[in-house]
Amino acid sequence: MLRLAFICCFFCTGLLLAQRIKTIDSINKIPYETKVAKAAILDRVFFNNAINSKKIKYVLGEADSYSNLGLVYYYQGKYALNVDYMLKAIKLYEAAGAKDKQASEYANLGYSMKRRDMQKAQYYMQKGKTIAETENSTFPLMGIYDNYGVLKEMQTQLDSALFFYNKSLLLKEQAKDSLGIPYSLNNIGGIYMMKNQFQLAENIYNRALQIRILKKDAIGIAENFQNLGNLYFAQKKYPLAIDFYEKSLEMALKHRYLFLIQSNYKSIADSYELLKNPIEAFANFKNYSQYKDSLLNKETNSKIAELEIQFDTNKKEKQLVENKNELLQKEAEAKQRNMLLLTVSILAFFTIVIAFLIYRQQKLKNNQQAQEHELKTAIAQIETQNKLQEQRLSISRDLHDNIGAQLTFIISSVDNVKYAFDLQNSKLDNKLQSISSFTKSTILELRDTIWAMNNNEISFEDLRVRILNFVEKAKEAKENVAFHFNIDARLDALKLSSIAGMNIYRTIQEAVNNAIKYSEASEIAINGNLIGDDIKITIHDNGIGFDKSTVEKGNGLLNMEKRIEDIGGIFNIASENTKGTTVTALLKRNENTFS
Repeated sequence: MLRLAFICCFFCTGLLLAQRIKTIDSINKIPYETKVAKAAILDRVFFNNAINSKKIKYVLGEADSYSNLGLVYYYQGKYALNVDYMLKAIKLYEAAGAKDKQASEYANLGYSMKRRDMQKAQYYMQKGKTIAETENSTFPLMGIYDNYGVLKEMQTQLDSALFFYNKSLLLKEQAKDSLGIPYSLNNIGGIYMMKNQFQLAENIYNRALQIRILKKDAIGIAENFQNLGNLYFAQKKYPLAIDFYEKSLEMALKHRYLFLIQSNYKSIADSYELLKNPIEAFANFKNYSQYKDSLLNKETNSKIAELEIQFDTNKKEKQLVENKNELLQKEAEAKQRNMLLLTVSILAFFTIVIAFLIYRQQKLKNNQQAQEHELKTAIAQIETQNKLQEQRLSISRDLHDNIGAQLTFIISSVDNVKYAFDLQNSKLDNKLQSISSFTKSTILELRDTIWAMNNNEISFEDLRVRILNFVEKAKEAKENVAFHFNIDARLDALKLSSIAGMNIYRTIQEAVNNAIKYSEASEIAINGNLIGDDIKITIHDNGIGFDKSTVEKGNGLLNMEKRIEDIGGIFNIASENTKGTTVTALLKRNENTFS
């Protein structure tokens, strides 16, 4: 019975250790695209992974974590940390005798330094190449030769680059690496294109394309279509280049390959510009700009969340193992006192452990289900927000393209009437002028609305610029009025919701217009201050004022009050006859107003 107990204990410990190693490896094997996209936050995940690997003396797991840390710090622009962690990984790979990984890490370190220090980049690349060649390690050499070719290409040593690209291709063909072969072929095609050997480049690109079509590699096919587009662009065959760019774009849009989408839109815009087609060039450049700062892939976010859940679960399992080891220690001490008592204790122990494991497993299952539900809810909210943003952008485009165009047409038509006919009737001429001025004012209002709709949040600095532009126009309209505009510099760091920003702007606009129209003021002051956590906006004029008790609130005053109250603020008007008027808006900090 004692022997059976130790066998069971050893088996359980082994299973838990294997599960922890599996979890560490799954984090280290996050896809490359995800590491690049989430580089800003994955440093914490890989750092914790290295700590957990070190605790269980899993050297390769710790080395892989350091290698990944070096990669994410490279994409964060923290180059000192990038080099530090890659060197730590190399040292651990060397200690573990993992020559393949040591060679690849040296080469990766060299590749990461290619734009900062070409001499060191070549030094580390050659070290990795030497180790891999000495060990005759085919798999690392496939990537090393390709990357070494890139260093040569950057130094315009095209023949050397072609030599190493061909060496990589030969190894991949021997290994029947159908995924890697097209990558080398495209590198080779690029060299031929740089040498203006366009027919050779086209043959190579088409060969890579056929392999990727057979593999049904959608992203690879899209990349090859783009390469062919670049080839025809280099030959100034712009219509043919556009055809292939659009094929690539269609597949990239389908699979949400954001970098390729941006690149294709930019290339299409450049092609149309060279074809003297500014309309299509502008339309495609606009799409390029739209995708430039696109949100990250939802599946990537889900994968990161899933890995973090696995990491937390692993910590709980570690605690379970430690508790079980303490119980085993106590049972071993009990053996010295009484063999019979030991046997009974072992049976009781395993009964408790099994029951506890069943309970723990059920609890973990419930926690996982709850986390999955929260994750689905979060994803649904993100999708809803994305749809709302898309609708807002669509509405703003419609307003700009349709209503804006129609208003512009009205202005043009009115001006044409004025210049086409010799109008003797001054009233009619004044009426047409009034229609033109009103329409221009409406266009400005429309632009302000589109500006607010196109942003989830508005910086106070941006709002300051809008207000200043309005004040400058008001100065032109009322040269006899002195305008004073003073905004606390601390406000520039604040971010307003789009609704709050628009409501503040409209309130200031209405208050200034009222002062211009009715107050007979010679001075109007607009002030913005940060008071504690609150924003205080005041618009003061030195005009004739009015008696609040005898004046009925019109639409303008009611609209200002409602706008401020809608964003959780406090609105107030103070005025007396001959003493001017002060409009005050006090805004409280909250998630719907500003942060």
